[in-house]
Amino acid sequence: MQGTAAPRDEGHPRDAIAAFYDRSVREVFAYFHRATAGNRQLAEDLTQETFEACVHAARRGEPDALTMRWLIGVARHKLVDHYRRHSREERKLSLVWNRSTEAAPLPFDITSAVAMAALAELSAEHRLVLVLRYLDDLPVAEVATLMGRSTGATESLLVRARRALSESLEDSRDA
Repeated sequence: MQGTAAPRDEGHPRDAIAAFYDRSVREVFAYFHRATAGNRQLAEDLTQETFEACVHAARRGEPDALTMRWLIGVARHKLVDHYRRHSREERKLSLVWNRSTEAAPLPFDITSAVAMAALAELSAEHRLVLVLRYLDDLPVAEVATLMGRSTGATESLLVRARRALSESLEDSRDA
Protein backbone atom coordinates (compact mmCIF):
# COMPACT_ATOMS: atom_id res chain seq x y z
CA MET A 1 0.00 0.00 0.00
CA GLN A 2 1.54 3.25 -1.06
CA GLY A 3 1.26 6.30 1.11
CA THR A 4 0.70 4.48 4.41
CA ALA A 5 3.25 4.15 7.13
CA ALA A 6 4.43 0.73 8.17
CA PRO A 7 2.82 -0.35 11.42
CA ARG A 8 5.03 -0.11 14.49
CA ASP A 9 6.14 -3.36 16.01
CA GLU A 10 5.19 -3.62 19.66
CA GLY A 11 8.26 -3.64 21.85
CA HIS A 12 10.54 -2.25 19.13
CA PRO A 13 13.37 -0.08 20.52
CA ARG A 14 12.18 2.95 18.57
CA ASP A 15 8.81 2.64 20.33
CA ALA A 16 10.52 2.70 23.72
CA ILE A 17 12.53 5.76 22.67
CA ALA A 18 9.44 7.50 21.30
CA ALA A 19 7.45 6.75 24.45
CA PHE A 20 10.29 8.03 26.66
CA TYR A 21 10.55 11.17 24.55
CA ASP A 22 6.81 11.79 24.85
CA ARG A 23 6.97 11.39 28.64
CA SER A 24 10.05 13.55 29.20
CA VAL A 25 10.41 16.21 26.48
CA ARG A 26 8.33 18.82 28.32
CA GLU A 27 10.42 18.50 31.47
CA VAL A 28 13.72 18.73 29.60
CA PHE A 29 12.53 21.71 27.54
CA ALA A 30 11.25 23.45 30.70
CA TYR A 31 14.65 22.93 32.36
CA PHE A 32 16.45 24.55 29.42
CA HIS A 33 13.82 27.28 29.06
CA ARG A 34 14.40 28.31 32.69
CA ALA A 35 18.17 27.95 32.41
CA THR A 36 18.32 30.15 29.32
CA ALA A 37 16.05 32.87 30.72
CA GLY A 38 13.26 32.07 28.31
CA ASN A 39 15.36 31.84 25.14
CA ARG A 40 13.02 29.47 23.29
CA GLN A 41 15.33 28.80 20.33
CA LEU A 42 18.29 27.96 22.54
CA ALA A 43 16.11 25.79 24.81
CA GLU A 44 14.83 23.92 21.75
CA ASP A 45 18.35 23.43 20.40
CA LEU A 46 19.67 22.11 23.72
CA THR A 47 16.63 19.86 24.12
CA GLN A 48 17.29 18.44 20.67
CA GLU A 49 20.98 17.85 21.45
CA THR A 50 20.02 16.10 24.68
CA PHE A 51 17.58 13.76 22.96
CA GLU A 52 20.05 13.05 20.17
CA ALA A 53 22.46 11.83 22.85
CA CYS A 54 19.65 9.80 24.38
CA VAL A 55 18.80 8.11 21.07
CA HIS A 56 22.44 7.30 20.34
CA ALA A 57 22.93 5.86 23.83
CA ALA A 58 19.72 3.81 23.62
CA ARG A 59 20.79 2.42 20.24
CA ARG A 60 24.15 1.43 21.76
CA GLY A 61 22.20 -0.44 24.42
CA GLU A 62 23.15 1.70 27.41
CA PRO A 63 20.77 0.53 30.13
CA ASP A 64 20.21 3.93 31.78
CA ALA A 65 19.69 5.88 28.56
CA LEU A 66 15.92 5.92 28.94
CA THR A 67 15.81 7.16 32.53
CA MET A 68 15.11 10.72 33.68
CA ARG A 69 18.14 10.68 35.97
CA TRP A 70 20.44 9.90 33.05
CA LEU A 71 18.67 12.38 30.77
CA ILE A 72 18.87 15.27 33.25
CA GLY A 73 22.58 14.52 33.73
CA VAL A 74 23.06 14.77 29.97
CA ALA A 75 21.02 17.98 29.92
CA ARG A 76 23.28 19.54 32.55
CA HIS A 77 26.35 18.57 30.57
CA LYS A 78 24.83 20.03 27.39
CA LEU A 79 24.17 23.27 29.26
CA VAL A 80 27.72 23.40 30.63
CA ASP A 81 29.16 22.60 27.20
CA HIS A 82 27.06 25.32 25.59
CA TYR A 83 28.23 27.98 28.02
CA ARG A 84 31.83 26.86 27.86
CA ARG A 85 31.74 27.19 24.06
CA HIS A 86 30.00 30.53 24.08
CA SER A 87 31.70 32.11 27.09
CA ARG A 88 34.78 32.54 24.93
CA GLU A 89 32.75 34.42 22.31
CA GLU A 90 29.82 35.95 24.18
CA ARG A 91 29.67 37.45 27.64
CA LYS A 92 26.00 38.41 27.54
CA LEU A 93 24.05 35.15 27.81
CA SER A 94 21.08 34.80 30.13
CA LEU A 95 20.31 32.19 32.75
CA VAL A 96 17.79 32.14 35.54
CA TRP A 97 18.76 32.67 39.16
CA ASN A 98 16.82 30.86 41.83
CA ARG A 99 16.64 32.00 45.43
CA SER A 100 18.83 30.16 47.93
CA THR A 101 19.26 30.29 51.67
CA GLU A 102 22.91 31.21 51.06
CA ALA A 103 22.01 34.30 49.07
CA ALA A 104 20.77 37.51 50.56
CA PRO A 105 17.03 37.93 50.17
CA LEU A 106 16.13 39.97 47.15
CA PRO A 107 13.89 43.02 47.50
CA PHE A 108 11.51 41.97 44.69
CA ASP A 109 10.25 38.97 42.74
CA ILE A 110 13.21 37.02 41.35
CA THR A 111 11.31 36.04 38.20
CA SER A 112 10.59 39.65 37.25
CA ALA A 113 11.86 41.32 34.11
CA VAL A 114 14.16 43.39 36.33
CA ALA A 115 15.93 40.26 37.58
CA MET A 116 16.25 38.93 34.03
CA ALA A 117 17.81 42.22 32.92
CA ALA A 118 20.20 42.08 35.87
CA LEU A 119 21.29 38.59 34.84
CA ALA A 120 22.00 39.84 31.35
CA GLU A 121 24.67 42.06 32.87
CA LEU A 122 26.58 39.12 34.37
CA SER A 123 29.36 37.18 32.70
CA ALA A 124 28.51 33.78 31.27
CA GLU A 125 30.71 32.15 33.92
CA HIS A 126 28.80 33.88 36.73
CA ARG A 127 25.44 32.88 35.26
CA LEU A 128 26.57 29.28 34.77
CA VAL A 129 27.81 28.86 38.34
CA LEU A 130 24.60 30.39 39.71
CA VAL A 131 22.37 28.13 37.62
CA LEU A 132 24.23 24.96 38.50
CA ARG A 133 24.32 25.79 42.20
CA TYR A 134 20.89 27.34 42.72
CA LEU A 135 18.61 26.29 39.88
CA ASP A 136 19.94 22.74 39.70
CA ASP A 137 20.63 22.73 43.46
CA LEU A 138 23.94 20.94 42.97
CA PRO A 139 26.46 20.82 45.79
CA VAL A 140 29.45 23.12 45.31
CA ALA A 141 31.77 20.13 44.82
CA GLU A 142 29.68 18.87 41.90
CA VAL A 143 29.50 22.34 40.36
CA ALA A 144 33.28 22.52 40.65
CA THR A 145 33.67 19.19 38.89
CA LEU A 146 31.32 20.19 36.07
CA MET A 147 33.14 23.49 35.59
CA GLY A 148 36.61 21.97 35.84
CA ARG A 149 37.53 24.05 38.90
CA SER A 150 38.58 23.34 42.47
CA THR A 151 35.95 23.52 45.19
CA GLY A 152 37.63 26.56 46.74
CA ALA A 153 37.79 28.36 43.41
CA THR A 154 34.12 27.55 42.80
CA GLU A 155 33.11 28.87 46.22
CA SER A 156 34.99 32.10 45.47
CA LEU A 157 33.33 32.32 42.08
CA LEU A 158 29.91 31.88 43.72
CA VAL A 159 30.65 34.73 46.14
CA ARG A 160 31.66 37.00 43.26
CA ALA A 161 28.67 35.92 41.14
CA ARG A 162 26.17 36.58 43.96
CA ARG A 163 27.78 39.97 44.60
CA ALA A 164 27.65 40.84 40.90
CA LEU A 165 23.99 39.83 40.72
CA SER A 166 23.14 41.88 43.80
CA GLU A 167 24.93 44.90 42.36
CA SER A 168 23.19 44.47 39.04
CA LEU A 169 19.82 44.22 40.79
CA GLU A 170 20.54 47.33 42.86
CA ASP A 171 21.64 49.24 39.76
CA SER A 172 18.48 48.28 37.89
CA ARG A 173 16.32 49.21 40.88
CA ASP A 174 18.00 52.62 41.17
CA ALA A 175 17.63 53.34 37.45
